[in-house]
Amino acid sequence: MDGIGDGGGASRADDGPVRVYGVDFSAAAHDAGRKTWIASGTVDPERGELVVTGLRRLADLGGVDGPRREDALPALAAWIRALDESAVVGLDFPFGLPRFVVEESGRDSWRSFIGSFPESLLGAGHRGTDDPVRAFAERCVGLTDRHGEGTYDKRQTDAAVGARSPYGFIADTIAFHGMRDVLAPVVDDARFAPMDRSGEGWRPEAPPGPTVVETYPAAVLGRLGLSRTSYKGGGESETARRRQNAEGLAAEADVAYEPESDLTGAMVSDAGGDALDAAAACLGAFTAWRRGYETDVAGFDDPDAVALEGYIYA
Repeated sequence: MDGIGDGGGASRADDGPVRVYGVDFSAAAHDAGRKTWIASGTVDPERGELVVTGLRRLADLGGVDGPRREDALPALAAWIRALDESAVVGLDFPFGLPRFVVEESGRDSWRSFIGSFPESLLGAGHRGTDDPVRAFAERCVGLTDRHGEGTYDKRQTDAAVGARSPYGFIADTIAFHGMRDVLAPVVDDARFAPMDRSGEGWRPEAPPGPTVVETYPAAVLGRLGLSRTSYKGGGESETARRRQNAEGLAAEADVAYEPESDLTGAMVSDAGGDALDAAAACLGAFTAWRRGYETDVAGFDDPDAVALEGYIYA
C-alpha cells in the first residue's frame, strides 16, 4: 500500500493526472483516526480510468497527533486544505440539512450556512452545552415538527440513494462533526460540487483549491450490483461479501488497482469494512469528476434544493 502524502505532491489539473481521494469518515470520540480510512487514486491519462493506488488510516498520516476525534478531524481538514485544484475528495458524511432547516437559520446559501456551523443553526449558546450533537439533533427535530414531515426528514438527495436523515440517531454524530470539524474549517480553501457550480463552471465566489464532494459508499456498491449491506464483520459470510465487493470494484470497466499491490487483501482483512468503503468513496468522487459534477435531479420534488442541502454523488 502506498502512502497518501501530505497533499503537496498533487499535480496541477493541466499538468498531469487528476488525484482522486475517497474518505470513509468516522467521528468516534476515541478512535476516529483509526476508523477513518483514505483511499488514493489517479486518473490514467490514456485510458481515462481510475487507478486506486493506496489505502491508509487517517491516524497514519503525517501530522496526526493521535486517534482521538479532537486530534484526528482537524488533521483531516488540514490535509484537505493542503491539496490543490487537481485533487478531488469524496467524503461520506452528510454535507447539509433539509432545505427548511437551512432557511430557518436565515442563511441564503449553503456556503454561508456551513461556514458558520453550528452557530448558524444553534446560535452562540450551544458552546455551553455538554452534548452539542444532541442539541443539534433536537433543534432539527423541532424545526421538522414545524415545517417537515415525520420526525427525521431527509434531504432530496438522501431519499434518492437510500441514505438516512442527517440528524436521525444513526447519522447525527457524523453529520455534526463532519460539518463542524471538517467542512467549516475548509470552506474558504476548497470548492464544493454542486453547490459552488453554475451552469458548466464554478461560481466566482468558489475559492481555488481541491474539489470536495459528498458520496455514499453503500449507494456506489449498490449501483454496481454489489452488496451494500452485510459485509461488515468478522464472520465468513461478511468476509466473503467484502471480497466480492473488492473484486467487483476492480471489475468495473473504469477502475483498476495498482499493479502488485494487495489492495483487495487490505479491504478483505479490515473487518469493519472501512477500507472497502474508502475505495468505494474514491470511485464516487471519480465518477463525479468524470461527469463534470452533473446532478441527476429528475426525480426530486424540489430540484433546486441541492443548492442549499448538498448532493450525494453515487
